[in-house]
Parts: sequence; structure tokens; C-alpha cells
Amino acid sequence: MKPRKLNIKTIPATDINRAYRFWRDVFDLPQSGHKSGRHLMLDGEDINFVSGKPTDQLELLVRDHQEDLQKHLRNNFVSLLNEPEKRFGNKVALKIKDSEGNTITLEANL
Repeated sequence: MKPRKLNIKTIPATDINRAYRFWRDVFDLPQSGHKSGRHLMLDGEDINFVSGKPTDQLELLVRDHQEDLQKHLRNNFVSLLNEPEKRFGNKVALKIKDSEGNTITLEANL
């Protein structure tokens, strides 16, 4: 997956280690800082995991095309919550849940 931008850089989690692994593995995000820091990086900014209740406000823009994105999600055992919704500019929105129950809207290319 080729993530580009994330609207919120603080991710609520009940299990920070599990959330970290999900975001690192599913979204292919690089680690920043020391290994014990549990920080990932996207668009030059750290993503932090904090204790908290799930949100439905996360939006992640990816460079992938819809077909490749759906294949990548299936390969990582992540199910879609909706049928793809067409958006402006040959984009499509897909919704998923992360390991912590956060709803994430992924915006990809058609």
C-alpha cells in the first residue's frame, strides 16, 4: 500500500502494541524514532497511538488503485465495511475498521 496523507495523527487504541502492528503491517508505514517508541511516520509526521475510545473520523489518502487496494486488504484479512463510493476526481472511498475498532475511510484511485 502507498499511503499519502492521514487527517488525524493521533490514533485511539485499547491495545497500543496491537494498533501499532496493524497500522505498520496493513498500511506499510515506516517506524520513526527508537524501536520502543511505537511511533510510525506518514508524510513526514509522526503518528502516535494513545489510550482512548474508537473514532470514525480517520481518513487516509492512498496512491493505490481500487483493485490493488482491495487485494492488499484481503491479503491482510481486512474486510470492507461498505461498497466502494465514487468521489470527485476519479477517486473512490472504502471504509474499514482497524484492530481497535476505529473506522477508517480510505480514498484511492479508481
